[in-house]
Amino acid sequence: MNATSLFLVIRMVFGRSLQIGYYHYNIAGNDIFMGEVGASIVALASVGLLFINAKPFLQRFQTILAILLLAGVAAIAAICLPHLRLEGDVQSLFGVRGGSPAFAIFSIVLLAPWAFVGFEVISLETAHFDFKIRKTRWIVLASILLSGLVYIALTLVGVCSTPDGYASWQEYILGLDALDGVQAVPTFFAAKSIMGSGGLILMAIAALAAILTGMIAAYRATTRVLSTMAEDRILSEKFSRTTYSILTIMVVSIVTSLFGRNTLECFMELTALGAIIGFGYTSASAWRLARKTGNRRFIVTGIVGTVISAAFAVVQLIPKLTMLETMSANAFLLLTLWCLLGFLFYMRIVTRSKTTAFSGTSTTSVVMFALLLYSAVMWLGKKLVAAESVQEIREMLRVEGGIMLGVIFIALGVMLYIQNLARKQQDALIASHAAKEDPPRPDDAA
Repeated sequence: MNATSLFLVIRMVFGRSLQIGYYHYNIAGNDIFMGEVGASIVALASVGLLFINAKPFLQRFQTILAILLLAGVAAIAAICLPHLRLEGDVQSLFGVRGGSPAFAIFSIVLLAPWAFVGFEVISLETAHFDFKIRKTRWIVLASILLSGLVYIALTLVGVCSTPDGYASWQEYILGLDALDGVQAVPTFFAAKSIMGSGGLILMAIAALAAILTGMIAAYRATTRVLSTMAEDRILSEKFSRTTYSILTIMVVSIVTSLFGRNTLECFMELTALGAIIGFGYTSASAWRLARKTGNRRFIVTGIVGTVISAAFAVVQLIPKLTMLETMSANAFLLLTLWCLLGFLFYMRIVTRSKTTAFSGTSTTSVVMFALLLYSAVMWLGKKLVAAESVQEIREMLRVEGGIMLGVIFIALGVMLYIQNLARKQQDALIASHAAKEDPPRPDDAA
């Protein structure tokens, strides 16, 4: 997603110069130009190869990019924000129509799990720190605070200036779909209209720094995840080698980028749910461990984290609870396939594991299957609601309904196989212990 956003920066500075020739195609109603996709591929390949051949340089480069990002946004905000003019009542100031500002703000806050995926990357690096892990607390807090200020500053910059023909910034924002070029991106337009061409270039540099730092961090995080999964025998031991993991990530990312940025938005929606599950699981684990050790502080924080994660999950999975649509039909389809993939990985773990305790297997399998079933039903339901004719509904029930049924039965079969395998291993373990406790006597053999 970071790589596919490069074309936005290129369009702001160079226009549609990369939309050349007939090398373009259409996916889900989105026109994708190979020239713009090529920029994403070059960026992905360059960062991946630097990770393999020049990792120390890449680490220093990432620090420089982070400083450029912060300094660029600070300079733009310092020059543009004095031009900010907000007039009207509270409803109009927040751009809310037919709802309360508090509910609108709450709807935005519910997107937070997606943003915190970036902050969580630091936890994947703790095993390689040469200093006390406690120091990372202030690094994380500082990064959250500064990132929040950057988001707020850029949001306000975006309404500092409006093109001719618009009476207010609310009218401008509502009409963005009909605009093109710099005017279609409020922050870029405000920087250019107030600061001139220099503002546009400075904004492009800051945006480029944000994109590249995100890509570098994503490579690092994914590499750590794959190596950990290899250590736990979930993946092949090949993924414990950095070069192999980087090349895998690079190839998958390049292939995925060919689908275009708009097509990949459902991945971002699923990323938010993945973050919620990760934070919830971590909080629940901390709560349980703290109860054993009697650590009241972590008991409280574990409970709070678990409750907050559960609330986020409910809002994410149930449509129309907020002003924003949290998950689209395609996102629910991805969640269904993700759960199915999870079943296959879980089967691999149970099959190869030497662990003798499988007390949580049934519960885990049932929860995973329930989530898969729910997401499959929501996917088909959203598709049916969006249908424009009875004929289209019939076609969906025939095709998408068949796909849904097939995925559900495959998952059910894998779940029953896992539970049966775990039961057999548990029975074998019990029989082995019984034989050791009551060995056969010579007269019994006679």
